[in-house]
Amino acid sequence: MEMSHDYMRETVEKMADHGFAVVNAVESVERASAPPYERTSYELTRGNDEHVILECLEYPDGPESYWLELRRMGSITSLPFMLDSWKWRDDQVEFSFYGRDDGSALTFVLSL
Repeated sequence: MEMSHDYMRETVEKMADHGFAVVNAVESVERASAPPYERTSYELTRGNDEHVILECLEYPDGPESYWLELRRMGSITSLPFMLDSWKWRDDQVEFSFYGRDDGSALTFVLSL
C-alpha cells in the first residue's frame, strides 16, 4: 500500500472501529524561512493507557511526511518520529520507522 494522507485516514477509521476515540485537527503553519505546510493531526485514545497521535504534513510542492507520537502506551512515551510506512491488518497496525536499504525497519505493532 502506498503511503498517503487518504491511507492515514483509513487507518484512523480502522482504529476507531476498534475502540479508539478520535480527535482531528487541521492547522496551516506559516514559516518565515520556508514554505508553509498543512498539518493534520489525529489524536487517538483508548482507555486510560493508550494515547497516540498520527500526523500528516503536506507541503505546497507535493511531498507529504507522516509522524507518530506515543503520548502514552502503558508506561512508554515518545517524542514524535517520522514513519517510513504503516499497514493495518484485521487485528493490528504495524508502524515502521528507521527503514534500511535492505527493506528491514524498526516496527511498532499496536494490537487492535
